[in-house]
Amino acid sequence: MRPVLPLRQVRQGGGMLDAVRRNREALASLAPGEIVALTEQATRATFYTGGLTTEQVRANERIPAMSAQAFLDAAVSDHQHLAAAFDAGRLAGFMIATRHAPGDHELDWLMVHPRAHGTGLAAALMGEGMDWLGADRPMWLTVIQHNERAIRFYRKFGFEIDPTAILDRPVPTWIMRRQA
Repeated sequence: MRPVLPLRQVRQGGGMLDAVRRNREALASLAPGEIVALTEQATRATFYTGGLTTEQVRANERIPAMSAQAFLDAAVSDHQHLAAAFDAGRLAGFMIATRHAPGDHELDWLMVHPRAHGTGLAAALMGEGMDWLGADRPMWLTVIQHNERAIRFYRKFGFEIDPTAILDRPVPTWIMRRQA
């Protein structure tokens, strides 16, 4: 499995991240528009491919619209963990991990600005979420089927596609699971 850098050691834009904030501290650092803007950039870079139907495009467009509420909810929830990384005072990425029930642990959101791709930021945010959920426990996540880059990334952390999990969503989506 791939080693994970602590967030404070991740290089971003030629320098170090200037802040990692968690839960309420992360929430206090941002306006909802900043969360939506980052999510819009992240989804534009990774959720779209040629040949999407109008319904699939609309489904993808709903993700940024719901991101601010998801961020807010996670910041104040006892069963969720939020980590947000900042570079030069700007939001560079965020992660939300959710404990739905005992034994039902999900890496729920991972959004990284395209300028941070390849910097180790996504891996550090994954590590933050996995540590909070319990790195020795099974967990799962969802990924859009055509997002091969993300699938390869998640496999580096021990996640594999569950061929038995069927999701009824406009955009075909896999569940990937990681065993304990």
